This record gives sequence, structure tokens and C-alpha cells, in this order.
Amino acid sequence: MAEGKVYELNEERAAKAYDALLKYLAASPRSEKECREKLYERGFHKNEVEYAIERAKSYRYIDDEEYVRTFLSYYGDRLGKKKLVYKLTQEKGIDKELAENLIDDAISDERELEKCRAEAEKYVRQKKIADKSGASKVYAHLMQKGYDGSTVSRVMATLFDIFEE
Repeated sequence: MAEGKVYELNEERAAKAYDALLKYLAASPRSEKECREKLYERGFHKNEVEYAIERAKSYRYIDDEEYVRTFLSYYGDRLGKKKLVYKLTQEKGIDKELAENLIDDAISDERELEKCRAEAEKYVRQKKIADKSGASKVYAHLMQKGYDGSTVSRVMATLFDIFEE
């Protein structure tokens, strides 16, 4: 691309980009980054991609804030806050501050502790862990699910006190 050169918006190609975007969005909600990447992958130029994205945003077909809420309704009970932030920011391209704020609003610290405890108990049952020898596996599993270290430590303390009785 020549430096400083601005390409005219080809209205026919821009309309095709928008149509392609609508088909992509019809399958499931997508973040703005995912939409942008898909259009570039399909061979559309920057100005065509921008046109399609802005038009879709004007109709609220693309709304990253709403996308986070939908994502949380699906994954919120299965993953810890850290993993949710990671998936939203690194994999979906959502602004980190937006993701963290919406997650903190949606999931209280008490709820995070409950989720972590439930995940630990489920894992212990599935793996038939009966004493402290399996504690490191439980700890690693909870960390991998994205729970904060202090939350995991609190759960581990109560979980393995139960086993001692």
C-alpha cells in the first residue's frame, strides 16, 4: 500500500463484507476482534472491514460489553476469574479493563470461593482422592481452572480438614 494513499470505498465490496460479517455473526456472538480477523481472512481491505464493523456496531450486532455478559453466562460457573479474563482478553480480544470490571460485577469473591470449592469437591469425587496425598493434584487442577492462589489455598485448607476427621 502506497504511503499516504487512501483507497476509495468500493460500495459493492463493502456491502459484501457486511453480508459476510452478518453470516459470521449468525452462528454465534463474536467479539469485534474476531469479526475483524474473519473479514481480513476473507480478503477484504481495511476500509471495507471498517465499514462492515461500524455498520454492525451501529445496529449493536457487535457489542463487546454484551459479548462479555453472554460469555460469562456460559463460562462463568466453570472457570475462575483469572481464566475468564485470560480467555476474553487473549483469545477474544476484549479490552482487559472492560473484562475485569464486568467479571468483578458479575462474580463476587464469595461466589468465586463457592465455585472453587464445588470444583474441588467434584474433582476429588471423580478422581477418588481420599487423603492428603492427592492434594497437589487438586491444587494444580484448581489453578488450571483459573482460580486465584489465595482462593485455592482457602478451599484446600477446608477440603483437607474434612479428610482428617
